[in-house]
Amino acid sequence: DINPGGSGLTLPGDFIVFNGQLYFRANDGSSGFELWRYDGTNAPQQVADIRPGSRGSSPDDLTIFNGQLYFRADDGTGSGKELWRYDGTNAPQQVADINGGSGSGRPSGLTVFNGQLYFNADDGSTGTELWRYDGTNAPQRVTDLNPGSGNADPTNLTVFDNQLYFRADDGSTGPELWRYDGTKEPQRVTTTDARKSEQHT
Repeated sequence: DINPGGSGLTLPGDFIVFNGQLYFRANDGSSGFELWRYDGTNAPQQVADIRPGSRGSSPDDLTIFNGQLYFRADDGTGSGKELWRYDGTNAPQQVADINGGSGSGRPSGLTVFNGQLYFNADDGSTGTELWRYDGTNAPQRVTDLNPGSGNADPTNLTVFDNQLYFRADDGSTGPELWRYDGTKEPQRVTTTDARKSEQHT
């Protein structure tokens, strides 16, 4: 009973297996939603209290990349929800403050493609766009699909046929199907593309 006391709700979620253990977020009733793990034998234990106090860091979007566990969380210092990682041993650490200052980058849809971690995020000036992280250098925006401060809001990131597919809005055609090969500019998948694909098949 992670959240003892009868009426307490643990609400565990975002399960993922990492380093032979089950990781998830849960609420123990005192530190809010934080990152937890379970080895299958001993009692589940909290990995870290990223945001001290009762509010919790609310880690979610747990994803394995480059031998580490990545997720988004809010440490309560004013940077909002940003990208974090955990190596299984040392304390979790924030990868970057994508939306500097008091803004929140809100990275989500973490997806591994072509040896890099892709996600959508908002840097505070170009809206929510497609980003990537190579595990070493600072995360970078792939492109500004919806120019200016407009939100392309790329979602449902999925790897298919060696390309990254997602839904996005370029500001003129509304939410449509897009794809990215990892090198060239992302392009909208049109009905013409679909017919060519059918003919090729």
